[in-house]
Amino acid sequence: MLQIRPSKSALPARPARPLILSLFSCLLLFLASSGVRAGDSGDIVVTIKPLYSLVAQLTRGISQPALLMKQAQSPHHYNMRPSQRRLLAKAKVIIWIGPAMEGFASKIIEQQQSALVISALQAKDLQLLYKRGSQSAHDQNHDIHESPDKDKIDPHIWLSTHNAIAISRHIYQQLVSFDRAHAAQYKKNLQTLLSRIRQTDTLVRAELKNTALPFISFHDAFQYFEKEYRLNYAGSVNLSEEAGASLKHLRQISARIDKDNIQCLVYQPPRPALVDSLLRQRPVRAVALDPLGLNTQNAKNAWFELMQQLALGFGRCLNP
Repeated sequence: MLQIRPSKSALPARPARPLILSLFSCLLLFLASSGVRAGDSGDIVVTIKPLYSLVAQLTRGISQPALLMKQAQSPHHYNMRPSQRRLLAKAKVIIWIGPAMEGFASKIIEQQQSALVISALQAKDLQLLYKRGSQSAHDQNHDIHESPDKDKIDPHIWLSTHNAIAISRHIYQQLVSFDRAHAAQYKKNLQTLLSRIRQTDTLVRAELKNTALPFISFHDAFQYFEKEYRLNYAGSVNLSEEAGASLKHLRQISARIDKDNIQCLVYQPPRPALVDSLLRQRPVRAVALDPLGLNTQNAKNAWFELMQQLALGFGRCLNP
């Protein structure tokens, strides 16, 4: 029987193996050098929203950092989940303020031998303040810039545009040393970030009009903000989030409110019951302020939003 064989042109073409290998190699090279990689999420872990916001601007177009604290809860009373512990354990870069702020993560961070750990408190040119009520805060012979007592430093350092710039530059330098391949993009992102921080500073200053009027804070968490914008701090109900106010101190605060006719009190939400007790039968405005940006929806904009919200809140509270 006559058999008809298909011509060579009719046979299905076999893929050129060298070409496929070449294309596959190019794809791997692209994924290795590209800033948008599937494995990037979690390579850089940032503890709190204000810091995450600055880091996310620095790594734009390079990598996607992971936020450790997504819940609206203060880091002073935070308990990590197993998934968060694993996230820290696998991180290549961990960025935090330091143990004075994120004490809940200190032990696991200190155990990381292979990760690059960046502490914002180690940034150059920071303007540091002691926690009010500490002995060092009243020691006039102690130079905080030369030999600070780290245990008594107020860790809310991001609530100052000067410090936010210093922190951003510090993290930028560390990231470039860690990832030199993207140095040009980091530098471009830094310039954009610094410009945006300065724009925010201008907006905050424009909002704060009655800075000479005294105010009381429930927790003493706004020291850096008030120092930078020259607000008139008159005292705090609680000088520490870890300890409550004594009856003697409450009487002193009450007397100060009456004596100086203070009409503004700021507190961190949720509203403490003691605020209502303290202000009963007193014409004092009580305004909720969030220095950690816990309730901001977009973590990448947390620092910018919380600074503007602080300006609006103080402006509303201090408006006679």
